[in-house]
Amino acid sequence: MPFELGRSLGAPENPEIQRRVLMMALDLLEASEGPVLLDFPEEIAESLDKPGREPGVWACPVSFTPALKKETDLEKLISEFKLEVATLRPWYDLWLEKRGRSAVGNFDPDTSSGLLGRYVLGDPEKPPEIPGMDLSLAVALRLAAQDLKAFYFEAAISRPGASLPESSKFNRWFWNETAAGRVLKTVKERCINEKDDALRITGAKLLIPLDQT
Repeated sequence: MPFELGRSLGAPENPEIQRRVLMMALDLLEASEGPVLLDFPEEIAESLDKPGREPGVWACPVSFTPALKKETDLEKLISEFKLEVATLRPWYDLWLEKRGRSAVGNFDPDTSSGLLGRYVLGDPEKPPEIPGMDLSLAVALRLAAQDLKAFYFEAAISRPGASLPESSKFNRWFWNETAAGRVLKTVKERCINEKDDALRITGAKLLIPLDQT
């Protein structure tokens, strides 16, 4: 496939390309023998600008102001994080209203941000409670991180007039300009220093993309 990792059907908001990819994949079921490995025959640009529109420079239209009250560095980080989630939530709700679906699958924004925040601030000997799900802490942190990133993406592009960013631009913003990115990097460092093997593996390999470490 001529698509980047994680976009097996190409860029979002391109149903014509997605349908052609799916139809080609279904056609493979009729092969007389296998295994079958075929390349998608089209070169697809990753640009998400619609035809006829001038390409623009994407930036999230939110400026997050740090908290001013006296707190430890970690407490300040979590305060900023909570402010971000609260600021983005109405736009995420707008996404749900318009689309009726979301890539946020296991934890809603409040649950994922709450779990990650409690882990960052909590006692290393007392892991945070995982509400409503029978999961190990390592799995819960990984799923929470995935859902949090999906929440930020869907919220950031739902503001009226916002454009769809290429993934590299969104990742640059998420990992370098948001408290959420800093929280996940803090979660990673704490996981790496845990006694539990699953948490150490999660921190080392499953939370932060290699190009963002």
